[in-house]
This record gives sequence, structure tokens and C-alpha cells, in this order.
Amino acid sequence: MINLAEIPILSGLDRVSLAKLVPNFEELNVNSGEMVFRQGDAGDCLYIILDGIVRVFLDTGVTDTKKGRYKEIACLGAGDCFGEMALLSGEPRSADVQAMTDLVLLRLCKDRFDQLIGQHPSLGVNFAGLLANRLLQTDAVVSGRMRQVGEEENQPPGAGEKKPIPLLVSKTQPPYTASNVAKDRKLLYLVLAGFLCLLSAHFLRNAGFGRDQIILVELLLGASMIWAMNLFSYHVTAIALPVLSVLLRAATPEKALSGFSSASWFLVLGVFAISAAIAKTGLLYRVVLMIIKRFPPNYMGQTFGLGLSGVLLTPIVPSPVGRMSLVSPLVMTLSEILGFKKGDPGAIGLAMSSLLGFGLMSSLFMNGAPECFLALGLFPAEVSSTLTWSQWFKAAFPLGASFFFLSYLAIITLYRPKERKRLNPWVTEAQIKILGPLSTQERISLATAVLFITAFLTQPWHHVDGAWVAMLAFLILFATAVLDEKAVRGDIDWNFLISFGALVGYGNIIWGSKMGGMICNSVRPCLEFFAGSGFVFFLVITLGVTLLRFALPLAPGLLVSLLSLLPVTSALGIHPLVAGLVILVSLNPWLLPHQNMMYLILLQKTERRLFSHDQTLKLAFVHICIVMAAVALSIPYWRREGLVP
Repeated sequence: MINLAEIPILSGLDRVSLAKLVPNFEELNVNSGEMVFRQGDAGDCLYIILDGIVRVFLDTGVTDTKKGRYKEIACLGAGDCFGEMALLSGEPRSADVQAMTDLVLLRLCKDRFDQLIGQHPSLGVNFAGLLANRLLQTDAVVSGRMRQVGEEENQPPGAGEKKPIPLLVSKTQPPYTASNVAKDRKLLYLVLAGFLCLLSAHFLRNAGFGRDQIILVELLLGASMIWAMNLFSYHVTAIALPVLSVLLRAATPEKALSGFSSASWFLVLGVFAISAAIAKTGLLYRVVLMIIKRFPPNYMGQTFGLGLSGVLLTPIVPSPVGRMSLVSPLVMTLSEILGFKKGDPGAIGLAMSSLLGFGLMSSLFMNGAPECFLALGLFPAEVSSTLTWSQWFKAAFPLGASFFFLSYLAIITLYRPKERKRLNPWVTEAQIKILGPLSTQERISLATAVLFITAFLTQPWHHVDGAWVAMLAFLILFATAVLDEKAVRGDIDWNFLISFGALVGYGNIIWGSKMGGMICNSVRPCLEFFAGSGFVFFLVITLGVTLLRFALPLAPGLLVSLLSLLPVTSALGIHPLVAGLVILVSLNPWLLPHQNMMYLILLQKTERRLFSHDQTLKLAFVHICIVMAAVALSIPYWRREGLVP
């Protein structure tokens, strides 16, 4: 098979983009002497010659006794393409193409061609150059068949041009525009939030809370309402919490800024650097292809392979958004190769398996997602400073394993295709061949990721804080130019990092205010009811967090849930890690699309060509039940480990 990188029109693509391009082509065999298409046929496909020779000739419309009616305008061989002129212009085929030898072609249909041009602008430039050369070549060969322009050629310059029609813009605007309505609504919401804060402050004062504690509670309440009403950016509201607490003299600057000097902040920075490097080098795409290749090439094998590969890659690529962004195009092409159309159970099952493995299993690992580090930063200092990667994994394993297998069973039960279809193995092999051997940058990224995970696993022996390991990984990637300055600026989510530091700092303020004891005293009657049944307590947490996510984004929902529940769980004798794991696994419903960023990315990156939201709602409801079942199955293990009473 010819190397796609050697084809001129594809020369502008890197090897990872070329590998992703392979499943879009269909292999076609044509016998010698057969016509590939004729002049006047619909221009619906582009062809690339892998092997053989074709003859391109034109019907001149005039019979020449010596040369005949048809003129040959090109003879094309391996690596050349044809059919692009009609594909670009939308006009019928302008020439006949005949196989001079047996042919092996790659065919690309128009709908996929248009999508690829939009995704890779360099392809459009290459095709434009090719089209210009073809036109020049045709004009040179067909000298007797020139474009007829009639009397237009003798018109003076500019005579045929259409003058632009000036737009009439009214200088008077309606007195009340939509923007004014939005501003007034925002003002109304702010007034309502202020009133509720004043009302709650009155009750807190009567309950014995001090001035500083009331300010901190009201800031958190006000931020929650602003997040729920989407009045300001999530990041703006997060930064406002520690800033206002200092300005209102409810906290010291050192405590408010402590989140930016915490170990968790530097851990997240290292995680983002590793994720950026792996995404940039194409290492994740290579590993996914290699894993999928080792599973049976049918629906059951590929769905399980997708889910399991996502779990295995979660600690290596610790960004669920990055994982979903990279695997979504692969899922789309897998579905097309297997012959599934939009809405087919098979297409939905493949998509949901990728969501399960690459998105929903993050809580299994301490470094599975930035939100896991946020939870770690919000734990009491005596817990977060001693918690290791292996301890987290050990506590999370029964919950994660139960959740994965129950979810996979639900997917293959709800979305079982009617026909058995198999994956053509040449596609995966061709993609891996195009990627070639591991590049130097891939080797460095892989070695850095392995070093990162190994250091986390062996932390009880070497006693080096994970933050220093993360910064060492960042230093290696930066020093070896795997990440350059442009990548550090653009591929690392600095907005999230700033918000992360602000939220962790505010959590430290809350813990320093000694409100936990007061909250526990206030809810003691409820604690006595829940003390006898851990399952009922965790069931209430799961449902409460799910309902909270209808109002709050992911990170604020985690902040509010942890700060509200950790004092209660401590009073019940429940380890903060268990409470954090239950909250984390409950934070990703998708009853509404915007609730789950990973689900939204899956929809967008697959161009909504696999499923609609309505078709996944039944699994979304089952997902909530699965979370509760997985928590219930994990309680006996947690009790045996002394993590719950």
C-alpha cells in the first residue's frame, strides 16, 4: 500500500492527521479497460490511485478525421488523484477516466470531503493548487475548444460588474432591545440573590454564627446562586470568593492565596503538561489503536475495547476533556467502518462505551481528572497531606469496577445492533503503519508519563511529594522541547488553574473558620437518623449531588458538596476520601446535555452523526441507578477497611 504522506495533496497533514484520515477512504478495485466514470456523471467522489494507471480524455464535440473526437489530456499513476474538479465545483464530470491497467483506488465521498476541508484548511490549499494546474493543462491540450465569451469580451472594463447595493440602516433603534432585557434580568437576579443572602444572614446570626463565619457562608451562597443563574463567568465568580473574603476582612491574604501554593495546584499543573504533551505527539491515538486491534473486530469486542482502553489510559492522560477530544473522531470512524448509521444501536453503543471508559471513570485514580485534585485540595489538611495514589486507588477500586461493569452491561443491553458486523482489519493496520515507529517526542512523553505514575505508586517508599514529581515531569517536557512556549501558553488550561487555586484557598478559609463543628451541632438530629444505615446516607448524597448539578457547574458543585458534607461525614465516622469518591462519581449526569462537558465534547467531536440526545436519555436515567448500586456494592468493602462505620 502506498504511503499516504507521499501523495502531494495530502502533504500538508502530519502523520496523526493522516492516520485519522484513513478510515474515511473506501478501497476500490477496477479491471483494466473499465471506465471509472464518464463525462457528465455526477461528481460525488474523489479518487486516489494506489496502484495502476488511468487515462483521462475529453470529448471535444468535433470529429477529427486524423485525431478522432476524443483527446487525451492526462495519464495518471500511483499517488495521483482525479475527480477533484467536479467535487470542488459541484458540476458534473468534465472528462472520461478509463483504467489502462488493473487499478487499486481509494475513494472519498463528497460529504466526508467537505468535512475534511473544513477540519484541515491545508487540504483546501493543496486542492486549489492542483485544480489550477489541471485547468492549465486542459487548456493547453484542448487548444481548439476555448471558452466562448461572445460579446462580453468586447465590453469595456467594469461594464459587466454589479455595483453593490447600499444597505439602508435605520438610525433609530427600538427603545427596548434584547440586550436591555438581559441586563435588567441580570440586575433582577442580583437583587434577588442579595435579598436571599440578607435573609439567611439573619438566621445565621440567630443560630450563633460569628461575623466572619456569616460572611464566608453568604459569599458561598451568593456564588452558588450566581453560578446557578449563569450571571457571570464561572472563573470570575470563583476568583471573587477569596478576594472578597479578604476585602471584607473575613480572612487573611495568606490563607486566601494558600490554594496557589498548595501541592494540589502544582499537581494539576503537571497533569495538564503531561496531557498536552501526549495529545500533541499523537501518543494517545497510537495506544488506542493498538489496544483496539487486540480485541475481536466485532461490536462486542470493540465496545469493550473502547471502554477498557479508556480506563487504562486515564492515569496516563489525566484530562477527561482531552481524552474525549482525541478518541471521539476514532469512535465516529469505527462506527462508519462497521456500517452503522446515525441512531443505530451500534453507533450509540460505541459512543457510550467511549464516554464510559474515557470520561466517566476518572474518579478511579487520584490523577484521573483535575476535579480529583480539587477534591484532594478541599480535604482537611491532615487527610490530604498523607493520602497517596495507591491509597486512593485501593479505596476507589470496588466503586470503579462495579460502576464500569454495570455500565457496560447496560450499554450492550440497551444498544444491541440487529446485524452482526465486523471491522476490516486493514484500516487499523494502515493507520498504525502511517504513524510509523515511535517518534522521539512520543518516547519522551511516554517515559515521562510512566515516571509520573511510578513515582505516585512508590510514594510510601521514597516520601517525595507528588507535587515535586509533577513539576519534574513538566520540567522534562519543557526542557526537551516536547512542549514549547506556545504549547505551554495555549494547551494548558490556565483559566482552570487560576480558578482551582481560588477555590482551594477558599476551602482552606472555610476549614480555618471552625464552622464544621457548628454545622454538625446544627444537623445532629439528622445524623442520628442516618447513623444506622450507611446505604441510606450515601443514597441521599448521590441523589442530592445529582439534583445540585442541575443548578451548578461541575467544579462549583464539587466545592459546595464537599464543604457541606465533609463535616457531616466526619461526625459519622466516614473517611473524607469515601465521601469524596461518592460525590465525584455522582457529579456527571447528562439528563441535560450541558450537565456533562465530556458528553458535550462527544456530541461535538462526532459532529452529531452517531446519536441524538433523546436516544441516550434512557441510559442517562440508568446511569444514576448504576451509581447508587455501585456505591451500595462498595460499602461492605469500605466497612472492612475501616473507612465507614
